[in-house]
Amino acid sequence: MEEAERSAKPKRRRRRRRRKSGNDEGGGSNNRSKDARGSNGSMRKDLSGPTVNLPPTGHVPNRRMAVHPKKGKPASSSSRRRRLGRASMEHFCEYLHELPEQYVANLYMGLGGQPDRVPTRDRMMQLTAKAITQESRLTVLARSIHQRDRQALAILIQCGGLAHHEELHQELILSLGGTEKEWIKVLATLGQKGLVAATEETEGHFFYIVPQPIMGPLIEPLKDDLVLPSFEHDEMRVIEQRPFSPPLDFTITTLATYIAQHPPRLTQRQEIYKVHKTEMDEFFSQIWDPDSDLFSFHIEFLMMNGMAELRGDTVNVNRAAIEEWLQLEPEDQRDLVFNALDKRLPSAEWLIWAIHDVGGAWVPERPLQSLYRRWRRGEDWRDRYRKNQWNSPKSAQREGYSFTPLVEAGILELGQWGQEKFYRLTSRALRLVEPPEDEGFSQFYLTPSFEIMAPAGMAPILFFRVGELAELTACDRANTYKITQVSIEQALERGWRREDIFEFLRENSQIGLPENVETTLRGWCGQRGDVEFHDLTMLTIHRSQIRRLETNRTVKPFLLHRFVPGMYAVDRARMPELNQALIEAGFAVAPQTRTYPDDPSGVDARRRLLNFVTEARAGREDPLTRAHAADTQPSLVQLIPNATAIPAKKGRKKKKALPTRRSPREVQDVVLDAIQQAKNIDMIYVTRGMERKRLTVKPERIATNAQGQQVLVASDIAKGDRFSYQMIQIERMDLS
Repeated sequence: MEEAERSAKPKRRRRRRRRKSGNDEGGGSNNRSKDARGSNGSMRKDLSGPTVNLPPTGHVPNRRMAVHPKKGKPASSSSRRRRLGRASMEHFCEYLHELPEQYVANLYMGLGGQPDRVPTRDRMMQLTAKAITQESRLTVLARSIHQRDRQALAILIQCGGLAHHEELHQELILSLGGTEKEWIKVLATLGQKGLVAATEETEGHFFYIVPQPIMGPLIEPLKDDLVLPSFEHDEMRVIEQRPFSPPLDFTITTLATYIAQHPPRLTQRQEIYKVHKTEMDEFFSQIWDPDSDLFSFHIEFLMMNGMAELRGDTVNVNRAAIEEWLQLEPEDQRDLVFNALDKRLPSAEWLIWAIHDVGGAWVPERPLQSLYRRWRRGEDWRDRYRKNQWNSPKSAQREGYSFTPLVEAGILELGQWGQEKFYRLTSRALRLVEPPEDEGFSQFYLTPSFEIMAPAGMAPILFFRVGELAELTACDRANTYKITQVSIEQALERGWRREDIFEFLRENSQIGLPENVETTLRGWCGQRGDVEFHDLTMLTIHRSQIRRLETNRTVKPFLLHRFVPGMYAVDRARMPELNQALIEAGFAVAPQTRTYPDDPSGVDARRRLLNFVTEARAGREDPLTRAHAADTQPSLVQLIPNATAIPAKKGRKKKKALPTRRSPREVQDVVLDAIQQAKNIDMIYVTRGMERKRLTVKPERIATNAQGQQVLVASDIAKGDRFSYQMIQIERMDLS
């Protein structure tokens, strides 16, 4: 199931990775936990720097396992196996009781039941609900239907389980060929088996729907029709491939450091001055080309999340927002990146996960465009369904889409083989969706010449801390920094204390702190920072209540700084909210009246960023599942117009055993064997009118018709005429 549901409904992987920041509770150097260890067993270190101004994340770490919550769009990926109990059966029974009885009878018979032998309607509902909870029953039903029926059902699922009837017919013709009459019969057949229903018909229009209880269980049996195809070839030509594609958190943090040290100016047209833009392009030449859209994505990401802002005519970094972003959970950081990508290309995240499910191989452009087109049309259909808008306001539907925005943003790699285009994820995108547990780098290299070499695999917060102490001089596979007297003085002004600087450099440098560097730094720092005054609002609590306070989800976002266990700095502007939260949590409130200084713009920026994070977290839920459940309420489900029920099975005389059911690959192999052995073929052929004919033919060859479909050229033994039979419409076949 892990492969098919994400192209039908791509899910985001939630692999947790412990950061090496050491700010477990949003605290500073007085809150070091040298015995705490990361997931790889290495010692975790406090990289906090200034001890008062570090903001909290406002988020209690997610304790879920590495699960992929469904995310918004039907695609072609797998779902975890459903283990449904009595509560689920009761829920399904209630749902089925409100559906049309004929539809339930169709579904029950499709699942292998015999309605004529069921004594009561209630009993039929119970047996149908029980069959739905047994995955094998729906699997057998889905795999027993004709291949064309499965393909049509898979496309309907990729559209979100709801589609306008006429426009779905056109989508099926565009994707699979055939005629509208043929697809009407196919969907009617699916309706007779209870796999597809319809909404109420209005003015000659209705929507096909897959009822909510069977939507999820159909993913696994249909995965072969849902997954995207892959392609590999040694002569694949990669267009504009860059040898160095570092993680986004590295490049975003490095760009923020550069802007903090060299703020660029903007013209009246809100464009960066050419001289500043040229300097930035030269500095980041290893990462992006001049006028690259990758640079535009980085600067837009910083601006839209409040980490960079315009002050006058200069772009400046908001340090509070940057620190907040660096201390977010990896999932929250990734959600913000996905939101920025979605603004460039709608459904970008779903597209990334669909390509990722292929396993690193190339994905052909046409199937990818078809899948993306179905997502977009599915959104349009669902929106129109809710608005009771039956006719499409668009004069013509788009058949192809461009993925250039993701290629230019460094997320997709474009390849070409012959005249065909292919896509796969860049290493930058792979690190985004599957962050490695350990990059292999946890320390930088501090030389006696005051230079710092920081490899790209370090934690992003380390880069930002180093950028506060030293001047960024080069960006490559290892960033280069230079410690100067000016940079140290600026760090002290930002809140760093002298001993914090020494301890930070000593603990995070591979060779420790060289003696000459320490001596010089002590001279530069002087006696600044030995004593500090704090004007703040402080919260204290008895040691018996510390654990309860620090694990309380509603209170933790109010704690700006943790000095020691039981002593915290809080935001005075939120005192009424904090008092209410503490009272509701059962704490006896003892408010202290002091002030905690912070830049008002920093508070606002941090609050805005946390609002963005809240919105991004909400996106981890499954909005499509909620929407589909609402749109397929039992009162809305009807039988497909003009679709008759499955007739009851009657006894009949035994006929000659049918040929063996074959897959398309097996059909091709049997034909080749028959040609080689000069034998006839006994086969069941499904005509365009969905009539199954048993024929005995003498095969001649396999050819390709004008529509690009494989056909079997053979002579009908009974009629003596020569015909072409579409290979995909051969259901059963044996050598005669």
